[in-house]
Amino acid sequence: MSIRGLFRAFTSARTTILLLCLLALLLLLNVALPQENVVGTERFAEMTVGRPVAHFVLVTLGLGRMSVSPVFLAVLALFLLNLLTVLVARIGPTWRRVALKTRSDKGLQAWARLEEARSIPRPAGWSVAEAARALRGFGYQVRRPGERTLWAVKHRTAALGFMLFHISFLLICAGGVSIYYTRFVGSAFLSEGQQFQGQYNKIIRSRPIGPPPELPVALESVDARFDRGEVVHLGAAFRFQQGSASVTRKARVNHPAHWGPTSLLVNRAGLAPVLWLQDTQGFTLDRIVVPARTLTGPPTDVTLGDGRVVAFILPLAAGASFPSREELPQASMSFRITLDSRVVFDGALSPGEAAEFEGGRLVLQEFRYWVGMTVVSERGGGILIAGFTLGIIGLIWRLLWYRREVAVTWDDREIRLVGRSEYFSGRFQDELKTILLTLQRGSDDDRATTG
Repeated sequence: MSIRGLFRAFTSARTTILLLCLLALLLLLNVALPQENVVGTERFAEMTVGRPVAHFVLVTLGLGRMSVSPVFLAVLALFLLNLLTVLVARIGPTWRRVALKTRSDKGLQAWARLEEARSIPRPAGWSVAEAARALRGFGYQVRRPGERTLWAVKHRTAALGFMLFHISFLLICAGGVSIYYTRFVGSAFLSEGQQFQGQYNKIIRSRPIGPPPELPVALESVDARFDRGEVVHLGAAFRFQQGSASVTRKARVNHPAHWGPTSLLVNRAGLAPVLWLQDTQGFTLDRIVVPARTLTGPPTDVTLGDGRVVAFILPLAAGASFPSREELPQASMSFRITLDSRVVFDGALSPGEAAEFEGGRLVLQEFRYWVGMTVVSERGGGILIAGFTLGIIGLIWRLLWYRREVAVTWDDREIRLVGRSEYFSGRFQDELKTILLTLQRGSDDDRATTG
């Protein structure tokens, strides 16, 4: 096969459909086959070790890591190359169709002699100007290539919708690649008044390129309400530092706070005691804000000072209500404090109270709120949305404002009308009947527009 033949085969609709079917099959396998990022590394190893078939499919072919599988990447690359070659091949024909290059009079006369053409007797007083005006009333752009020929086109730019639809796939791919290589997901705790220092409690997904995002953010305030241990409202106000100025963004459940490519989603809340460790003379040895497990879970432990003092903060008693902000000054939590592993205090403290022990004391200065937040940072979402938007516009442009073309020829006895439509041939036949009836009546602009 010649190079021209290979090019035509590669840019054919059949090749595009085949590649789309292969991509659809691989995406189906992405759901059907166990994926390492879903089941976890240990479980994935158990599924493949000592199982030759599973190891070949999931590891060798990489179908257990579909996003980086060489098979998937190869098919995706072929599909994108197919799109690019189709776009290049269609530039010339698309430009000729959009430019409205007038067809030859000889070709139009031959077209009008086909069996599909409709004809009517030429009415008395019929004029070319009236016929052209009638076609314009139907939305056609009219050209007169010969003495007895009119050629008209409606929606000549419809072919651009085809180009936009194909370009949208390239944008969607670019957006997906950008998201994959820049996406970071981590969780962290932040107490009111605290500046984020980049200490993530858990990194759920590291970005392949670049470090974790630097967040110049502090937690201003938390609005948390619980009913029987279940959160009924959770919101937070974050202050982002921008040079010498600051900007406040609010977040609540399912409505994250946005800062550039980063989103902060709040999902948990609790009490954060401010603990103040003093020596016997009242000098400060340590001061710390502790995001404590408030309603459930094991005690929260924190080491203070030189490590000799450890405070265990017990969750609220079963059935205890989550305190509102107005109730914080009177709220209390149970503490167990050890000095050199010896329990020196075991009881409840409220803001302003202190646990006295040998060599110092631990003051519960106040209660604040803390929130657990999920940090998601990624780039490429705008490109992805632009790709989907462009694809929808391209489809609408191509299918709703589809190209229609008619030719009108005449002699002393009859008028002949022939046309073709890219889609909806039945509807177009009705339009041709209306055009023919308008030509027969010698309609004015109002009638043509109504038709």
